[in-house]
Amino acid sequence: QQIMNQIRWREPSYLDDPDVETYLNQLGGRLVAVSSDPVLGFQFFAIDDPSINAFAMPGGFIGVHTGLILSAQTESELAGVLAHEVSHVTQRHIARQVFQSKKLSMASMVSMGLALLAARSSPQGAVGAITASQAGVMSAQLAYSRDFEREADRLGFDTLRSGGFDPGGMPGFFERLQQSSRLYENNATAYLRTHPLSGERMADMQNRDQTLPYKQVADSQDFQLVRAKLRAQLGSATDAVKDFEGLLRDRKFASEGAIRFGLAIAYLRARNWTAAERELLAARQMKFSSAMLERQLAEVKLIKGEADVGLALYREAILRYPLNMALLYGYGQALIAARRFPEALKFAEAQVQTYAQDVRLHKMRAESFA
Repeated sequence: QQIMNQIRWREPSYLDDPDVETYLNQLGGRLVAVSSDPVLGFQFFAIDDPSINAFAMPGGFIGVHTGLILSAQTESELAGVLAHEVSHVTQRHIARQVFQSKKLSMASMVSMGLALLAARSSPQGAVGAITASQAGVMSAQLAYSRDFEREADRLGFDTLRSGGFDPGGMPGFFERLQQSSRLYENNATAYLRTHPLSGERMADMQNRDQTLPYKQVADSQDFQLVRAKLRAQLGSATDAVKDFEGLLRDRKFASEGAIRFGLAIAYLRARNWTAAERELLAARQMKFSSAMLERQLAEVKLIKGEADVGLALYREAILRYPLNMALLYGYGQALIAARRFPEALKFAEAQVQTYAQDVRLHKMRAESFA
């Protein structure tokens, strides 16, 4: 929890995006529900980093790099990595590995967490963090043991299948990572540096996949929307608009609704509110149903000064998607922005009754009081 607090409040690369975080928790929640320890609380969060990586911490905190989300070709591939990380947590691999060394104190464990964060894209940064915190004994803990990796593969594979995903997503993604690493020789991806992939592990995953009948699983709309949103955040606003306009013009997409959503995000970055609203409405007319789409449309109305319309859109969306946290956060912040403080306070306190540990809701409550 201490490590997570440090990440949330002090780590510049922590991606404070309710849409992305809500999606990761919904996807991860499907996997946790069929894992070997479904009662253990998990929190998934995003790190704004182009490297392909993910990492788990004790207590079920799992970080996912935006580079991993963008590089996954299917939702089952992304779910395969999350299932692997979930298995590391349910089997207490990190705690078992840490406490195998009796020299480690709780302070050292926190230092390890910060070193893990530094290691997400820079092994040199991890070494610096470890040295600075006088926890040099931690360096060997940054990579999991081969036995732990094999166990996470086996349980992660079963979790992926039980969650209704294509189990081939796990070996498929790891194989592509391995091939890309060979092309660049000593420049393995950050994920492979902290999760060493042996030929034995790769063969075992492929053998497991071959024993099962082929199962085609369609990607969810939210997977397509999150990828489009992250892609629209790359580069300058002008380049992002050109990128999505080109995809739309050349019909290069798996989902036109997702591309229009991405184009709307790019237009928002370019401060073209009218064009953003046009694209969102166009996606909506394609029967593209998503809480993310409704939230973004409400935000556009608020930006344009149509507070009553924006708040009404939020209320309608919450009725349709009552468990979507991004909508709850957005509505509360919209009430505060509209200076409807008593309503915001009442709403925040009602939500805290259900989500007692949610830091964003407590922050919303404090802002309403202030």
